[in-house]
Amino acid sequence: MVESCQLLDKSNSSQFTVEEAIDHIGFGKFQIKLVLICGLFSATDALEMLLLSVLSPELRCEWKLEDWQVASITTVVFIGMFFGSAVLGSYCDKLGRLPVMKLAAALILYFGLLTAACPNYWWILVIRGLVGFGFGGGIQSFTLLCEYLPSKYRAKILTMYNIMWSSGALFEIFMAYLIIPTLGWRVLVIVSALPSLITLLTIWTLPESARYLLSLGKTKEVLKVLEYIAKSNGSQVPRGTLIYNKKLVRGSFKDLFNKEYFRTTVQLMIVWFGVAFVYYGVILSQSEILEMGGVCGEWKSKQEGCKCSRHHWSDYVSMIVATFGEFVVLPLNFLMVDKIGRRMTIASNFLIAGIFYLLVQICANVTLLTALMFGVRTFITGVFNTIYIYTGEVFPTTVRSFALGSCSAMGRIGCMITPFIAQVLMGFSLQLAIWLYGLLCILCAIVTYCLPIETRGREMPVSFAISKLFNFYMTPLTKTFSSNHTSADTSRGVP
Repeated sequence: MVESCQLLDKSNSSQFTVEEAIDHIGFGKFQIKLVLICGLFSATDALEMLLLSVLSPELRCEWKLEDWQVASITTVVFIGMFFGSAVLGSYCDKLGRLPVMKLAAALILYFGLLTAACPNYWWILVIRGLVGFGFGGGIQSFTLLCEYLPSKYRAKILTMYNIMWSSGALFEIFMAYLIIPTLGWRVLVIVSALPSLITLLTIWTLPESARYLLSLGKTKEVLKVLEYIAKSNGSQVPRGTLIYNKKLVRGSFKDLFNKEYFRTTVQLMIVWFGVAFVYYGVILSQSEILEMGGVCGEWKSKQEGCKCSRHHWSDYVSMIVATFGEFVVLPLNFLMVDKIGRRMTIASNFLIAGIFYLLVQICANVTLLTALMFGVRTFITGVFNTIYIYTGEVFPTTVRSFALGSCSAMGRIGCMITPFIAQVLMGFSLQLAIWLYGLLCILCAIVTYCLPIETRGREMPVSFAISKLFNFYMTPLTKTFSSNHTSADTSRGVP
């Protein structure tokens, strides 16, 4: 049952959706403010992730930890993120984006500061796990941002939005370089948690998602939000009738696996697992690979008995160089997402990252190894930038947050495993670990190419029923499959 709410000009019989209203209002001061506030979530996430990389050698030396114990510190954070993504993601589709974002920011701030007071290894495992749980809800800031960007600018803005993550990563490395040698790791932990306070204070200035409110049938509140955005941008809400589906049903986990989205969901979960596994593996292993001197220098590290080795100036320089690769890929993705589409952008980045990773096996000096790691970091970051965009665009509003949370949870499983590859297996066989990372990139490139839906130029659907009305852009492989099979095949999940 479709109902309507008249707006401004009652004599005008035209109708519009929230998507069309956002497009009509355009990009302006409101979206800039939204990008900065939601970007703080991304930056604080980067701070905490890079903190794990610079903190591990300090804790190894101070508490005399084994390799598996160091890896567990990283893994427990992602375990927390796994449960946080699933639990808070489900509540986000029921309670709204803002309540979950506020709770997430509060958890990150409180337990981030509490980390500095941890007296031993076991306490830091518990506290960092709770920090990770908070970050599981931080992904909803991306959902809110997606829903308020005009479709014309969405892909480009979301691509450039990742500057916030990269800036947070660079900030953390610089702070580690300045603080750890003089003031110690506990002070660095406090400094890394403080940006969450700014995030917590600024979230209160944002409105709730208009698409979320519309899915609940709260048209009066939706109109107030749209008028606020239009006023901020110096624009106007379109004249006519705002339409909405009064009987729109809230989504659930099983809806992600209905016949329309089954294949998309499964393939995206594989891709999310792969990109998280490789990306965080690069962050955790890059300084170790460079310090070893690659595969040909691996035997030297095995002959050394002492595992306590703190980061030196050269290690920080290497991490900074590799992090700059994340800035390099942004303008490239900026052009690719609308020229060749989201799927091909993700697939090509995966493929090139895999090739660079496999080339790390060659005997080379530190300069060439740094260049290869720079390439890996550049293109695997390109995947991360675009996979968020694609996932946010492909699923309907009723399950968008839950889909992002669930796919992110699969990514967190990859994150839980990768520390034991980057920090344990790599110490046993560097070459085996490199092959694992490289081949996984190539496999994910193939899986991404075979995704059935291209979201370039496609409106973000509100519900599963409405999404069937949209013109899906399908891969040549999918078109061939559809033309050569009966309608019974469609029930197996191919749109």
